Amino acid sequence: MRYVAASALAAALALILVVAIAPRAAAQSGGGYNLTWSTIDGGGATFSTGGAYALGGTIGQADAGALSGGAYTLHGGFWSGAGGMSSLFIPLVQR
Repeated sequence: MRYVAASALAAALALILVVAIAPRAAAQSGGGYNLTWSTIDGGGATFSTGGAYALGGTIGQADAGALSGGAYTLHGGFWSGAGGMSSLFIPLVQR
């Protein structure tokens, strides 16, 4: 019984720690760049290039329309197939 109480206390402390740290990790800025907000939607990908920078990520469906600021523009979209699909979806076992 004592082990269960200690486990519950440890889980509660871990949850409090995560809740306390999460707002600080939600946005990042520095070096002339500022990422103060984002959205997570249904699924998809975004690509952006500018100068020596390129951005590609999959976290959620991109918002409608292009986002721009300064010399940068971000267009939302979806990942396309990067080659042909394999017709074999299970491991091939040979003797």
